[in-house]
Amino acid sequence: MNDTEWSKGAQAACNAVGRAASATDPAAAVADLAEASRAVADALQEAMGAAVLAGASMRKVAEIAGMAPNSVPSRLARSTPLSAYTDGGTVTADMIAVARHDAATGRTPMAFKPRRKD
Repeated sequence: MNDTEWSKGAQAACNAVGRAASATDPAAAVADLAEASRAVADALQEAMGAAVLAGASMRKVAEIAGMAPNSVPSRLARSTPLSAYTDGGTVTADMIAVARHDAATGRTPMAFKPRRKD
């Protein structure tokens, strides 16, 4: 698990907000704030994935993030630590259990590799 992905996104958001705060041109401030918004969304998604992988429930992560519980599985599926465990753009509790086991044992997710090339 790479805990620095959410940290990098949070730092990028801070930098963009700092530029927006010192901007004299409103259009430049809008561009910087839009960049900050995207960076915060990415950082939140990565932090949610890390929290679930560390043992938090999807319901608890949703509560902390102030989101509806049904919006969390699709966000987790796009996070770096859980993207390999997705099915149809979402993550289930069973998939999270496998991801936690793999992370605890240091294994990488299983992937399909065809035997022959057609």
